[in-house]
Amino acid sequence: MNKQVKTKIDPESGQSVVVGRGIEWTDYTWNPVGGCQHGCKWRMPDGTIAICYADSTVQVMKSGYPQGFEHHYWRPHMLTYPLGQKRPSKIFMDSMSDLMGRWVPREQVEQVFAICRQAHWHTFQLLTKNAPHLLNFDLPKNVWVGVSAPPTFMFGGELTLSQQRRFVFKQLDTLAMLKARGHPVCWMSIEPLSFNIASIFEEWMADDQTRGQPFGFPLDWAVIGAASDGKKYFQPTAHDVEECHRVLRAHGCRIFHKGNLEWEPHLEEWPEASRELKQEVLI
Repeated sequence: MNKQVKTKIDPESGQSVVVGRGIEWTDYTWNPVGGCQHGCKWRMPDGTIAICYADSTVQVMKSGYPQGFEHHYWRPHMLTYPLGQKRPSKIFMDSMSDLMGRWVPREQVEQVFAICRQAHWHTFQLLTKNAPHLLNFDLPKNVWVGVSAPPTFMFGGELTLSQQRRFVFKQLDTLAMLKARGHPVCWMSIEPLSFNIASIFEEWMADDQTRGQPFGFPLDWAVIGAASDGKKYFQPTAHDVEECHRVLRAHGCRIFHKGNLEWEPHLEEWPEASRELKQEVLI
């Protein structure tokens, strides 16, 4: 596993201080499954086409991905890593993969979830673009189930706004069904925020009411960020960020800002279910 928050002991105070961060909202990344075939790209408001950060990372550092990022890698020797970390931690399972990808064999997914159940003292953070596949598994309760905002390009083609809307509706429908089953934490990565996704959230809520089976808004947590290409960042519009805040707040969703988002104040909010764990980790 790769530690995402690096600390050192301050010689004057004797306290542990943060000296570097990777993915700010997790403690470790863990990728027994690697690679992704989605081929995501985003058209940002300034016209920049941003590629997936994981894909760009592999293009620079090919170690561990000799056949490219689009290849599927299975690393069973990494399965037991979380069991060796005894301190309760947040562990991101999909920093360089999509565990729910249609190319990942079911038996591999089940082996990963079996470790999550064994390592019950950890919180695992799953993130996928293939939300409906989540319904085919008995998800461990210590897994935060996350979905990604739709990109502009996927599987080699450009998504229309109508397709992006259907994408978001399918994700929210899936998370609503998981909430109805009693799953504790569902979340969305809106990184990068490349269009006004808040208006689609509102459409989904209105449509949910007309169906006569209101589930309520299923997001407990949302991560909002810009697009990044190395040290270059491409920002969302202020309007899209403000609208996201307005709609998420209206439905009680906690908000976390990625460090690449130029916005004040910086937000680091957590789902209710994570408070006890977060306090223990920071001690």
